Amino acid sequence: MEQPDVSVVMPVWRPHGPWLREAVESVLAEDGCSLELLVVDDGNEIPIASLLAQVDDDRLQVLRVTHRGECGARNAGVARSCGRFVRFVDSDDVVVGDSTRRLLELSDTGSSVISYGDTVVCDEALQPLRTITTSLEGDVTRDCLLGRFDTRIVSMLFPRAVVEQAGPMDVSFPMNGDWEFVLRAVELAPVGRGDFTATLYRRHTSSKTGRASLLEGTRQRERIIVGYLDRHPEERGASLEREARSAAVLHTARAYASRGQPLRAIPHLIAGARFGLRPACRAAARIVLDELQARIRRSGS
Repeated sequence: MEQPDVSVVMPVWRPHGPWLREAVESVLAEDGCSLELLVVDDGNEIPIASLLAQVDDDRLQVLRVTHRGECGARNAGVARSCGRFVRFVDSDDVVVGDSTRRLLELSDTGSSVISYGDTVVCDEALQPLRTITTSLEGDVTRDCLLGRFDTRIVSMLFPRAVVEQAGPMDVSFPMNGDWEFVLRAVELAPVGRGDFTATLYRRHTSSKTGRASLLEGTRQRERIIVGYLDRHPEERGASLEREARSAAVLHTARAYASRGQPLRAIPHLIAGARFGLRPACRAAARIVLDELQARIRRSGS
């Protein structure tokens, strides 16, 4: 078999059968470029191959591994894959038709470019809720570290050389592993944006985002900053470190407020003010305004 243009890696753990089949079929509906789909069975009690027995497509491979978590399953899929580019997808999302080809056209320019498209966040029935989008291109390292590169890994396409140079995903991250990997990747290559939707991202009660612990997320953001500084020691004590630490604690403050716990946001606002008063004041003003608007909505209902 000739080397495919794209290897699509899909980790699977305790899937909802219809959503898994829908995700697989959406990947294989692409006919504008050559691809292989590696579905990584992350040690499920019921083998995933049995759930996909009706899928008759030689581009599909099911790789069964011992349970190692999403990042570990992705690493196993990448190690088995052979495409010139790599795309990561989830087993409960839907890949938008022709998006892999369009991402490939942006990336396959003779130089290492990481391409990305928009992500539409949907409910369980795939009804759109909001769109994750940004217009950033080129070197986005700073923006990614500061949490301003607003995209999702499932809507990105990575040159294999970048994936190999960045190294495997860190399996010690139960959440934020995507962000940690993307940061290492964009340190190595520029990004190019496609003005189209690449993925329908299904949000549901058992999703990783819905289960996220704010305290654990805070610890992991700190680890990501420390890792970046280890790779770039010249930035220690510089303005970028202060901005990154400010952005991390203010993110936690906003997250508490968005969950209806504004009082728990206060210590994080104070911590953010130590790194920069102006961003902390802006975050506090935003939290107060959001809380007032929420109270007005509640009083009117």
